[in-house]
Order: sequence, then structure tokens, then C-alpha cells
Amino acid sequence: MKLIGLKEAKAHLSEFVDAAQRDRVLITRRGQPAALVIGVEGQDLEQIILGSSLEFWKMIDKRRKKKAPTLTSDEIRRSFGLGTSGQGKPRGKKIKGRRQPS
Repeated sequence: MKLIGLKEAKAHLSEFVDAAQRDRVLITRRGQPAALVIGVEGQDLEQIILGSSLEFWKMIDKRRKKKAPTLTSDEIRRSFGLGTSGQGKPRGKKIKGRRQPS
């Protein structure tokens, strides 16, 4: 983690944003932590917003703790009238006598 003072951060913000893509940058004010810059390039806006939302993570945790019934993939296939994974013919058509390009 890189540690810099606020005055230096103001003067070289663009450089520290670039540096934050590799490692966190802690900005101090009068020697005390004031802000943490974390690089987020390559993430979309929704990932960033939800990833830092305490309410979102509480909802995820609550849902994970629920003992909701689950279905196997074979049960899902049967509900759609399909054979189970170990049954039926293989998908796709076998093509015989393909012509070779000239």
C-alpha cells in the first residue's frame, strides 16, 4: 500500500489513480488516514456499486442462510419434458458424406 499526503495527492492525482490500479493508495491529512484510493478499472459500474453496498451484502447473506428447496439438473429437465442427463439420444445431428472443399 502506498501512503501519501493530501497535498501531494492533489498535485499528482492522475499518477496516484494509475498507481491505485496496481495497489491501494492511502491518503493522509495531517498524518492521519483520510481516504483510500482503490483501482476499479475493468469493472463495470454495477459491480462497483453493489460490491461496496452493505445493504446488498446483507441481502446476499440472508438469502444464503435460507433453507430453500433446490432442484437437481435432472429435475429441471423433467419439468421441461426433457430426458435426464443420462438418457436419450445425443444432441445434434451426425452428418455423413460431407463434401470436401475443392
